[in-house]
Amino acid sequence: MDRPYLPTEIICTILCFLEVDDLLRCDAANRFFHAVVQDSSRLQFNLELAKHRMLSLLPPTSRPSFSSRLKLICERERNWRSPQLWGPLTTLTLPPTGTVYEFVGSYYANGWEDDNKLTSGITFFELPSTESPQQQPLKTWTHAIGSLKLADFTMDPAQDLLVLVALAPPSSSSVYNIHLRSFKTNEPHPESSRQLGILPCLPRLPEHVHQATFEATGAVRVQVAGDLVALLVKEVHDSVSAHLQIWNWRYGGHHSCSLGSRTGIEDFTFLTDNTFLIVRPTGRFECYTFENPVGCSTTPVLKSSYNLPPLEDGYMYWYICMSSNPAPGYLPKRESSDHRVYYPRPEERIHACCLYIFKPTGPGDHRVHSFVFFLNVKMFLEPPPPVPAPRDHYPLAPYLTTNGLATRPRRELPPSSGSVSMPSTPIGSSAPTGPVLPSQTQHPARTRQLRSLYMSSGGGRVRTVPWEEWGSANTRWFDDMLSTDWQHALYGLRTVECVDEPLVIRRKRKRGNDDDRGKSMTDEFDEEEEEDILASPPIDPNTLPTVNDLLNGIGFHLANPANANQPNAATPNPLNIPLPADNWVRPKQRYLRIRDYNPYTLRLSDDEDEQDYEQQGAFNRPAKAKRRWTRRLVTTPSTTASRGVFAKDIVSALPYAEVVSRERYNVTDVMMDDCRILLMQRGRGGTLQGIDVLTM
Repeated sequence: MDRPYLPTEIICTILCFLEVDDLLRCDAANRFFHAVVQDSSRLQFNLELAKHRMLSLLPPTSRPSFSSRLKLICERERNWRSPQLWGPLTTLTLPPTGTVYEFVGSYYANGWEDDNKLTSGITFFELPSTESPQQQPLKTWTHAIGSLKLADFTMDPAQDLLVLVALAPPSSSSVYNIHLRSFKTNEPHPESSRQLGILPCLPRLPEHVHQATFEATGAVRVQVAGDLVALLVKEVHDSVSAHLQIWNWRYGGHHSCSLGSRTGIEDFTFLTDNTFLIVRPTGRFECYTFENPVGCSTTPVLKSSYNLPPLEDGYMYWYICMSSNPAPGYLPKRESSDHRVYYPRPEERIHACCLYIFKPTGPGDHRVHSFVFFLNVKMFLEPPPPVPAPRDHYPLAPYLTTNGLATRPRRELPPSSGSVSMPSTPIGSSAPTGPVLPSQTQHPARTRQLRSLYMSSGGGRVRTVPWEEWGSANTRWFDDMLSTDWQHALYGLRTVECVDEPLVIRRKRKRGNDDDRGKSMTDEFDEEEEEDILASPPIDPNTLPTVNDLLNGIGFHLANPANANQPNAATPNPLNIPLPADNWVRPKQRYLRIRDYNPYTLRLSDDEDEQDYEQQGAFNRPAKAKRRWTRRLVTTPSTTASRGVFAKDIVSALPYAEVVSRERYNVTDVMMDDCRILLMQRGRGGTLQGIDVLTM
């Protein structure tokens, strides 16, 4: 290939228009193009974005420079893999706090309650960031919500948007009102398409007008994705019916997209700007497409359906919740990105699904078994072929590329459980961690108003993909102990959780053994090095909570304190750590565990990771002190015991990299975003006592 007779600057500008795969081919074409790509901070930044499944939020002419952007993403991604390089903690000063909260962008918000335990206002905290060093003290302010009976709230600081979900007055024609307000001023949002920024949701039945239904109203879930705002009412007037409604709050006026179901909807999330995902109480994912309700009201169309693993006879799902962060299917506007330089790809996020299963019939207490699994939402946008994989082979997820870089996304897109109490919480008292708790009483189902929506939303018969055809290769399962708020403990393709003293199995392996590559990495410089295999302690069925325990706010029993110091005590505390009697109070000194499901991270070699570490100045330390953490690559299938709940043990094979800090932190629960971890300290009853912020 002849060398082009053009200035290097023009060549770089031309190469910036190439897709990642084409840019890599150009880099490998000859020495000249290789030097051009390697020496261009703009091209290197584009490659780093692709490696980490990110998109740039800034135009080329904006500050900071491409060299600064490249340095930011490289250092931050290196720090996520290297707990020893984490920065110092920043402690937030908290006023009295309540039980409803939100964490979006660079802000944490917490509701405060009056004497009647109803949310009376929301306090907002600006969080420290490495992208925009603070010269001034971090801001804190409070918005009063007046007489609103708050059910839930969310926010989008990039759009100056605060969304309040409140019960409508008894004389209103709707059950709920969604109040669209300014995040900064608490005034009605100036860009709202409705007068006073109020969206009515769920028409009230004529016989219920002028009736106060506050105490009997079930759980709700609200989500914002750009111009779209959606509200899920999980229980319509104490029935097993559910109602999901989507608006274009900026341009939609009086129009919306609605979906009703007599068999219930456990949870939902946006996938793209025209696709959303719901999960049914019977254990089934359903993917719908919809038209943006700008000019007229629309009805979603069912496009695909996926079954969860079959349960044993007599067992059923008590509660299912889904989490993905930030809001899928949405890219912030570049002119209002709140100092963010890049953002996770909307169509490629890790998704958490928590399952709570029990057996409602038979004698004795009905203990609740909990599991959590993770998958990439891209799987629902690019369904796997309907061909069962061999029973002894679980390949990597089909959307992973051979080089680990993200390519251009493609735009491809049972019986009723009415006898079961569906989880919900009274308005304004949502729990800070764990699942939403069920109400203790249920009234007869109301189906007349939802019948037309339910019958019109099917979009024709759609084949339901069995678990065996999609589940094992696309998910990774773990036992869950109701101790992590997964709604905020994941971001992009990462998850974080705080863990007690891990059960460690230590073994020797030869350094550089090709058979061990891809299983675990440590950095001792002996002929033999020690490898820590982290294992979860066995679950004692006698410590599982019952339905009544969860209804009364009692979580999982960690151990029996009276037997905690006895060597032979049959408890799930194999290291015999004394634990407090209060189930909500966790050990204060805990480790942080980060799992990364980015395919590129799985392909980082020992030498590349060591080079990254040395660039931070670690090469001047003694060899034994170079690394004080363990990075583990998990690329083989794992088996989660069914505990007699599922028909079979669960085999899952979604690969991930795991890092566990060697330093312990004063923490009860954690939250995360792209550049920080929030370490939450809670007291008895889950009361928030303090927050430390760890920045990357």
